[in-house]
Amino acid sequence: MTEDVREKLTSLANQGLKVMFVAQPDACRACRRLQARIFDPLKALPIPVSECLTPPCRCRYEGYDARSVVTRLLTAGVDAVNEERMEDAKDLLYQVIDLDERNEKAWLWLSGIVEGIDERIMCLENVLAVNSHHELAREGLRHLLAQRAELGTGQQTAKRIKDAREAIDHLKASQAKVMTLKETPRMEKAPSGIGMTGRHVVARLLQQESQEWERPPISFATVFLYVLLSVSALVLILAVLVYAAIMLR
Repeated sequence: MTEDVREKLTSLANQGLKVMFVAQPDACRACRRLQARIFDPLKALPIPVSECLTPPCRCRYEGYDARSVVTRLLTAGVDAVNEERMEDAKDLLYQVIDLDERNEKAWLWLSGIVEGIDERIMCLENVLAVNSHHELAREGLRHLLAQRAELGTGQQTAKRIKDAREAIDHLKASQAKVMTLKETPRMEKAPSGIGMTGRHVVARLLQQESQEWERPPISFATVFLYVLLSVSALVLILAVLVYAAIMLR
């Protein structure tokens, strides 16, 4: 680093300024990668940079008043919030924080436009980290923490209800289904004498038994006729036997 560059950096440091690396339009790739990089004057890279491919290097440092830039960005960010241009507002406020991470106003305004409750809590915690006496941030943080706790309780209850429903559904699915009479499949009629089911056998037996009970009783005349015929046959047999004995004598 030349003596002139060193003296310039020292003078900018004494003014409380940062320095910005400025690369020429025809600079090499190594220098173009450093374009617009901000450095502390006493920690700036030497010029020419060690990776420069086109010596002599014509890049330079310029004074950079970060406080002035932060002020302009913060004002533009607040205006964007008031005009309800939230995406532009977030982009501008994030730039402020990149340049000055302890800017409590940027964190406070950002806490009102970020979407998630955890992000809002983080913004207000950063405000209190810079200024522990900031009452508005403290009150907002207390409200957000209570809201997150309430939301967490509701989510836990919803999860328990969901788990219970899933357990009941699983239990129902694991139980054997009992068919109603309408759902019972009809049995096809089996051919006679072949492949008869138990139901058909029982029906056949009941039918035979009912037929036997329906037969008419035997009358007295029928019994007497049977007895008379039996006696006549016996007398005839005895007569034949007597005749045969006489003839044999």
